[in-house]
Amino acid sequence: MNHIIIVFFITLIISYNYTYTLTCPPRPKVIPPSHNNMSFDGLNGSVTQNEINSFISFLGQPSRIPKTALNNSIADRSAGQDVEALGLIYEVTQNPQILDIMINYSDTFLSLQNNPENGRILWTGKRELVWCTKPENGSSTGYAGFEDNDPYKYGVTYLDRAYKYVTEMDKIIDTYYLKYFIRENDSRIYNPNYTAWKTLNELSPNSAMPWNRQQMMTNGFLRMAECHEIIGDNETRVDRYFNIIQVSINWMISEFRPVKSKNGKDAYYWTYSEGSKSPEHINIHGLYDIWGMYRAWQRKDKLNVSSDVMVKLANTMMYTINIGDYKISKYIDGTTPNDHYGAGTLFGPWVFYAEFIPDWYEFFVNLNINRIKSGPGYMGALLWVKNARASGTFPNSTQNASGITSTSSQAWILPRYELLSLILVFNIVFYSSL
Repeated sequence: MNHIIIVFFITLIISYNYTYTLTCPPRPKVIPPSHNNMSFDGLNGSVTQNEINSFISFLGQPSRIPKTALNNSIADRSAGQDVEALGLIYEVTQNPQILDIMINYSDTFLSLQNNPENGRILWTGKRELVWCTKPENGSSTGYAGFEDNDPYKYGVTYLDRAYKYVTEMDKIIDTYYLKYFIRENDSRIYNPNYTAWKTLNELSPNSAMPWNRQQMMTNGFLRMAECHEIIGDNETRVDRYFNIIQVSINWMISEFRPVKSKNGKDAYYWTYSEGSKSPEHINIHGLYDIWGMYRAWQRKDKLNVSSDVMVKLANTMMYTINIGDYKISKYIDGTTPNDHYGAGTLFGPWVFYAEFIPDWYEFFVNLNINRIKSGPGYMGALLWVKNARASGTFPNSTQNASGITSTSSQAWILPRYELLSLILVFNIVFYSSL
């Protein structure tokens, strides 16, 4: 029976004053949960208090906390996207209510992990520390409770939780991901070179992992490297994780084929994985490809990603997959075959490329106007970019609309002395079987 194994690097909270005794900061007035849609108060200007309040109210609904990891819910489906959105808006607001909602999600995610003592035996023959998304017998694991009070005994303070999360994630990396998916000779991400993998997965053993799955995995290595950077406890891990990311990024860029957009701009063509023949699909596959590239760009202090690459990716979006009238193509080359389901939408992280072409921001909003107010994955990324434009981090005029490199492309990282938390979502998703 097919299932998806998911690993989440959830939330790391670090004291802003490095006293390592941080408890809960003073709370603003609690905003009651609401089933109404979120608010978006316009393209321009700063993020409004109304937008923030409606976001907190919407994400504070107890019903949004997942009861199970089944059906990929805590990876690239609603719960996983909720946590990504919460992290982005926490960066914008540093609102502790958002942080507490994230911790609620994070504790739940960790509690749904496969039990190493009596959990499911996976393709490796072991009870791996992963998240299984298909039930063995049709039942699912439930979750009760919404109020915090440390229900799983992961730690009373933010710092306690931080160390608990980091400890558990290091275990998963060491016992599963480094062991089975990272080639020792070149640090490339490959499907496990085990016969059992072939019987359980559509991807052949020892074949290249598709780009979208690689970027899900590198997100985890990136967030975990950032954890250890802030804690300052393991430079060897930090260096290894960044090396794995750089190898993956270099590999993917080497497979980008330079092309011209329909109006003559420098753009890219790429496929699902090394050796594939068809153009990459715009759906969740293309999403994680470009999301991984943008995350690497944000950490260009440690990773080598050129502005030339990022601008060509932005050109691909604005001048190739944008086919006019606020519609998009199904594939990255601008084509839309009649025999294949369409993309229809661009998920939230596509809007990050407004850093390089400001007009892309307006296109994204209009394309997704009917989805933004009910989709945290859209709203989180959108308000993050809105804030970046208002604060001057991104250009907010059409001066760069021709694909000129942005001069204000600084990494959007909170100053460390102000950190209450570093949001981690280690979104490793790849297909396996039992």
